[in-house]
Amino acid sequence: MKRFLALATLVATTGMLLGAGLAGASGAADASAGGSHLQPGGTIIKSPGTANSALPTISYNWSGYAATSPKKFTYVHSQFVQPAITCTGHPSQYTSNWVGLDGFDDQTVEQDGTFAWCPGPSGTTAVYYAWYEMYPAGSVNVFKVQPGDVIDEAVKYTGGKFDLSIGDVTSGKHVSISRACATCERTSAEWIIERPALCNSSFTSCYLTALADYHTATMSQDQAQLAGGAVKGIGGFTNYQIFMVNPLKTSGFISLDAVGPVSGGGFTATWERPGTTLPITLGPRR
Repeated sequence: MKRFLALATLVATTGMLLGAGLAGASGAADASAGGSHLQPGGTIIKSPGTANSALPTISYNWSGYAATSPKKFTYVHSQFVQPAITCTGHPSQYTSNWVGLDGFDDQTVEQDGTFAWCPGPSGTTAVYYAWYEMYPAGSVNVFKVQPGDVIDEAVKYTGGKFDLSIGDVTSGKHVSISRACATCERTSAEWIIERPALCNSSFTSCYLTALADYHTATMSQDQAQLAGGAVKGIGGFTNYQIFMVNPLKTSGFISLDAVGPVSGGGFTATWERPGTTLPITLGPRR
């Protein structure tokens, strides 16, 4: 089903940087990008009015949900079954599932998750990795995963540091990393499916990839916590439903996937089309 969103009904924010979902220098190279760095980027356009609105929030590279609060977030969590992607031979189709703090209203993201893409000259064999990232620092691959694996991911802030935890429940693989960040504001929590950005080694040429066909993805046990508060499901917070879109040549947008409502503590997204690659400009790196 096609979904077109008229530009006139949307209000643009300033040029913020959105989260990643792919590895950095240790990740896959893309020949058309001229380098081996996979980095985040993108544009977000919030719905007019308030959150929980019938009008959509759209992003060039995110779909899913973001929760906001004037209080500081200390925790975000999700669990999902790693989607199997269909490799069509297209060199620039990627997808990523992740959770994180920040990024919706500011320019850092503390996040972890998995990504999938189809490398090699034929682009017909999928590769899946778990990763973590403290954007704008680069992403780090931690272990391979397989489609059908149950992935558990969380980010927790405690004692002045962020604990990023990613585990493959099926295989038993697990990595937990602790990192400090004095500039991270903890103003939002996110549960996201993303098409990431690819850059050359000097970050002077970057673009958003097309979205790989992930069919459907369900992110469940979607929880967050505010400082001094209890852990609650996504529906217990002011939240924005985000649709990933591709701008049309004339005006407006076309959706790349469909994000369902929050139900049973999670949501399901369904792939619709790959879209096109989009040139972007990244902000300063750490």
